[in-house]
Amino acid sequence: MIRIRHFALIAASCVAASLPVRADDQKPAPVQPAFTPRLNDMMVATQLRHFKLWYAGLVQNWPLANYELTQIRVAIADVKRSYANNGGSNMSVMTQAADDLDDAIKAKDSAKFVTAYAKLTAGCNACHEQTGFGFIKIREPRLSPLETSPFTDESFSGK
Repeated sequence: MIRIRHFALIAASCVAASLPVRADDQKPAPVQPAFTPRLNDMMVATQLRHFKLWYAGLVQNWPLANYELTQIRVAIADVKRSYANNGGSNMSVMTQAADDLDDAIKAKDSAKFVTAYAKLTAGCNACHEQTGFGFIKIREPRLSPLETSPFTDESFSGK
């Protein structure tokens, strides 16, 4: 008889443990703050896109150039949203340059691309000046005819 009571007690405990918890008895999960990358990390990623954009334009891989420009625009929008009150720049200096680059890419015009790219680069540097980071100077990638892209794992030609 004791074994039956003991068994019944264990069985009742198992059944009770497997019953769903009432909504009123559940504690809400702690709210995790949304992850926001550091501004520096966002800028380093943008610098990489700036670099890849140059190479895509250099070899006239217009789909890749368009992709990299789109990624730069998204990064700028993300920075504006995440760091709206940081440093005094709204990054508006980039808009016209990005629009000019977009036009050059759509026209598949290398000369316009080079001019618009220089304007975008100047916009980067103007933003750095406005925010107190003027010591960060961005420029067109410089390679001699014998050098190649440091991205040996990616073909910029699109072939």
